[in-house]
Amino acid sequence: MPKKFSEQFNIKTEEIDKVGVFDVIIDVDTRVFIDPALLQLCNEPEFIDAKEKIEKYFSSIISLIKASDMEGDIYWNKADKLLKFKELTGTCCGYSQNGTGGNAIGKVLRRTILLTIKNLQIKGEVDPTLFELLGVFQEGIGCDRVSDLITFILRDNILEYTQRIITMFGIPATAFSCGEHTYNLWLNPSNKQPLLLLPKVLLSPLPIAIDFDDIDYICSENERVRNIINEYFDLGDKKKLQKKQIEEMLQFDLQFRNDFVSAYKSAPKNPYDFDNDKVGEYAWLEASREYTRNYPLNFSGLPINTVEDVITIAWEICNKFKRLIENNGLYKLLYDNQTPKHEAAAQLLFYGIAECYCEANNIDLTKEGNNGRGPVDFKFSRGFNDKVVVETKLTSNSQLIHGLKTQLPIYMQQENTKKAIYLIIDTGHDKKLKSFIEYYDTLSADIKDKISYIVVDATRKISASVAKTV
Repeated sequence: MPKKFSEQFNIKTEEIDKVGVFDVIIDVDTRVFIDPALLQLCNEPEFIDAKEKIEKYFSSIISLIKASDMEGDIYWNKADKLLKFKELTGTCCGYSQNGTGGNAIGKVLRRTILLTIKNLQIKGEVDPTLFELLGVFQEGIGCDRVSDLITFILRDNILEYTQRIITMFGIPATAFSCGEHTYNLWLNPSNKQPLLLLPKVLLSPLPIAIDFDDIDYICSENERVRNIINEYFDLGDKKKLQKKQIEEMLQFDLQFRNDFVSAYKSAPKNPYDFDNDKVGEYAWLEASREYTRNYPLNFSGLPINTVEDVITIAWEICNKFKRLIENNGLYKLLYDNQTPKHEAAAQLLFYGIAECYCEANNIDLTKEGNNGRGPVDFKFSRGFNDKVVVETKLTSNSQLIHGLKTQLPIYMQQENTKKAIYLIIDTGHDKKLKSFIEYYDTLSADIKDKISYIVVDATRKISASVAKTV
């Protein structure tokens, strides 16, 4: 079962809160990032100069590009080198990757960024703050890559902070070298990397849909620029806006650029509320424990010898999850007030529930290798051959049928998986659900035998007291 940093070392929650360190889940990546706009709120001694350090780093790139006469000259290459860095692994934050330590920004993308900076300079001075907003207007760049770069720039700050927290709590440490310095850190057994800790006040949720180019994505990347964008483009709720349009406005309209940066700098900065967790990236762990403790599931005496036994357990857990959602109020974790959270919140919640029930019943089943972050959300297996995968999708997902038709069969073939369960969570999209069922009914008996589905009614429920008055 996933563990928080505090649980690994029996540290009381109030002590963690008092110190202000993010109580990271050490074996599942939490999709949060270092938000540079929040640096001014951080009073930790290791981060006092962090904002200035980032601005100086970005200013150096801008100055080098300004001095450059052509691509490939000495100034251009120096600027390129400043954008070429290795990912700093160990924070347990960000998008899960299959590998670690690679270049976070490749050669082609670095060239694109430098050309953008060069083009912006044609119309006037470039504020280094624009680097913090690259995810808003630069094609191919998201908050995750900006965060990777900022994490790299602040690597010594992060390592010094981590060492202090590790020492403060008396945690067994090992010496690790980074550049010219050596730090005493704790080796995380889940990924064999030194665990890097971060102040909670610096973190914001990462946007989920990293491939979108519309206004919803742009505003989820950075809500602080929403008003200035709407003011200039007069956007309605449904109207789309590509990143390229914002880039062109920044390049050719100096007034827009100044207003854009000014709006970002002056907008209120508030730390993310991890307790309420409006995007569902963190609260799932405690909720899973609470619900499985209050609504236990007993597999006592159930054999696990064949793939059929494994699928029986998977079905039991899926149906228990369904009952918790439909009858026991767990659906509330899938909403932020009236708005459904992203599908990732549902995937994490099922992941936590399944893990808790397996642990409570001492069932030795292997979860999906990338902790529920890949194309298939959870994998139950006994040995090498007996595997059952569970893929979770909301009815709001435009790929609902495609997931059954293409994604899941490909994964099953690659992994030599014999059985699969498609766990469909309905948040109120009757037409999409009806279309899915109609499509499923046309499938052959052989496919239906391999892939079954369960529909979970996660639509918001009217309380009994309210229902009586309706």
